[in-house]
Amino acid sequence: MASSADTTPISPARFAAALKDLSLAMLHLKVLEIRNSIAHLQYSNDQLKPFAEGSAAVLDNAAAEGVPDQDCIDAIKDNDLVIDRMAERIAIIRVEVEGRGLSWEEFKSRDEAESKNEDEPVTANGQTATTTTTTTTTSSGSNPWTDGTFQTGTIRNGEVHMDSPASRPEGGSLSDEQLRRALEERMRNLGTDDDDDEGGMHL
Repeated sequence: MASSADTTPISPARFAAALKDLSLAMLHLKVLEIRNSIAHLQYSNDQLKPFAEGSAAVLDNAAAEGVPDQDCIDAIKDNDLVIDRMAERIAIIRVEVEGRGLSWEEFKSRDEAESKNEDEPVTANGQTATTTTTTTTTSSGSNPWTDGTFQTGTIRNGEVHMDSPASRPEGGSLSDEQLRRALEERMRNLGTDDDDDEGGMHL
């Protein structure tokens, strides 16, 4: 099994250059993907730690309890190097996001948000000051307003929350509720339409 140190990672400069063409939504997903990878590596390190410290023995050498396992020590070191590299990539993404004039607030992990809440100043009336964030979208090439790909949402505490689509009556589009009512009315009228010899609904 090849360790993570055997592969050559993309350089920070190439990684930063690759971010330029990504949409804000893709940057959100990239941050989540990296944080997920970090969480897996940290979990792996937690599992390996007793063996690396010698407080548990590996299966093929049960008699060696109390002796640190060098393979586990090396694996933890490799994982720590990869975690550091991934943390650097998150920092590079932050530079890209803020370079576009956007806030990093929506990209913060749950731990970052919780530590920020603990550090938030208390106002004169004893209540904690709160911050509001807005979602800003940028266009890259096609116009999402006209091609149907526009979506909004936020990432709060490391979780993606997509906004429900707003109704746009001016464009002839219907909200889910308007469409449901129209379909129900159409279904009720199926048997009463004299101009439709075949019966049924035409879409």
